[in-house]
Amino acid sequence: MAQELLFNEVGVGSMPYKVLIIEDNTDCRELFAMLVRHLGCDVLQAHDGELGVQKALNEKPDLIILDIAMPNMNGMEALSCLRESAITKSTPIVVYTAWIGENYREAALKSGAHEFITKPISFCELQKVLLRYIPAPINSAEAH
Repeated sequence: MAQELLFNEVGVGSMPYKVLIIEDNTDCRELFAMLVRHLGCDVLQAHDGELGVQKALNEKPDLIILDIAMPNMNGMEALSCLRESAITKSTPIVVYTAWIGENYREAALKSGAHEFITKPISFCELQKVLLRYIPAPINSAEAH
């Protein structure tokens, strides 16, 4: 059975867990943001790779969700920049894209992505992927 979306804020100590969503499609980005908020995390957003890299370096997110096909700087270029920086070198990155094919998957994983998932993906499957990288949330029913 899929986990219910009944979580309190998660984080390390008193700092909420931050997830950066780098996605040029507004609707897709907002859907990701909604799920991440339901998981109890703070959400950061960027609409292209260049802005995403800047936000990652400034905000130091705990997890990055990265699209590949974007303007200004594509996801593979952003992934490379993120892995070159000491600030984001070890930050988990989940590449999420409509580009299918083993060559894209291999390239992303070889470049430092922790996971490669393709669109479309169900809400429950996406939640399972994110929960591999987000600390175990506290179920609101168990917290009382």
